[in-house]
Amino acid sequence: MEPLLKINNIMKSFGDLEVLKDISMDVNEGEVIVVIGPSGSGKSTFLRCINQLETPTSGEIWYKNKNVMDPSQISLRDFREEVGMVFQRFNLFPMKTVLHNVMLAPVLTKRKNKIEAKEKAMELLAKVGLADKATVKPVTLSGGQQQRVAIARALAMEPVALLFDEPTSALDPELVGDVLKVMKDLAKEGMTMIVVTHEMGFAREVADRVIFMADGYIVEEGKPEDIFTNPKNERTKAFLSRVLEN
Repeated sequence: MEPLLKINNIMKSFGDLEVLKDISMDVNEGEVIVVIGPSGSGKSTFLRCINQLETPTSGEIWYKNKNVMDPSQISLRDFREEVGMVFQRFNLFPMKTVLHNVMLAPVLTKRKNKIEAKEKAMELLAKVGLADKATVKPVTLSGGQQQRVAIARALAMEPVALLFDEPTSALDPELVGDVLKVMKDLAKEGMTMIVVTHEMGFAREVADRVIFMADGYIVEEGKPEDIFTNPKNERTKAFLSRVLEN
């Protein structure tokens, strides 16, 4: 079976700073890949390159056998409709209600009629446990609730895959569990996901494959049980011994 996403030899530099150094990865449909590693290892830049928020310095990104970096093969808008992204900061529209935040993109970009979009938005808010917050503004919600709205908003575009860029790192510890539960449910439903996170319990429990990045490289990858119980690379061992002790 052809991979859903194929990332070939991606490099990214900002001036003289080389952030990504020859990253290659295949992502199969329905697969959950969790990317771990120290701060500054290039994890978020990697996701931003996939989503084309950053343009890779070199390399290729293929989606369903179409070159994402070639607009004659697939438009950026079409690609982002199918490969959505959830950010560390929720990026909700503060002056619009929770319901309107979730409805907006399907109405504007997919030309969904408002009644249909509203029904779908309410269904998704129920899915993330926030149907009772539909009429309030995001500012009245906790960080964890706002992040769940952001996930509902991403799902409203009916994506094939979702990229999560440290979705819980801006949250108070007691709010993290609700967001991770929504993500675990999505994984069980077969959503293709690439998740950059520091939540090692989530990586161990949900990932089909864990990728450890450091210094702009993929240092090691494998099944969660292999990475967490028997890492082969010294850099991986050192990182895990630090984070798992805390």
